[in-house]
Amino acid sequence: MAVSAPVAPAGPKVQPSEERCFRQVHPKFWRKGRLTEMAFRLKDTESGLSVSLESKTTPGKAFELYTKAKEQGGLGLPACGTWAVTTSECATETCDVYEDPTAVDDAHGSIDMRHALTNKALKKAIQTNLRVYAEERKFVHSPTPEPVGAED
Repeated sequence: MAVSAPVAPAGPKVQPSEERCFRQVHPKFWRKGRLTEMAFRLKDTESGLSVSLESKTTPGKAFELYTKAKEQGGLGLPACGTWAVTTSECATETCDVYEDPTAVDDAHGSIDMRHALTNKALKKAIQTNLRVYAEERKFVHSPTPEPVGAED
């Protein structure tokens, strides 16, 4: 069986800057005040991490769209809060960021990791470093004063 090539992002590349890329975090990936390794994990079926671009939305609006019910025009996914990395931090980790709008989210972007898909050590290092950048910055949006994880 042939393996299909990773899907390229749909939009143009975003230049490295201090622009933040907002990542929604599932409650299971926030434990005891820390992001788990899973918060920035790339699934085997993906070629990039989904984010929302600061130039196109706010952390609160990104969170609202992510968690709003599908019947109300959202994605209907669980999240305990929003964290961010910058496009410069992504570039430091050898990842380009692209605009990658979807039918539901014009602000959607992708942290491109196609170059790391066959190198597990590189992929893990990138994911870990992105998580550390986000954790050091702290959450940028939460529906509560502090994010509430699955075990909190």
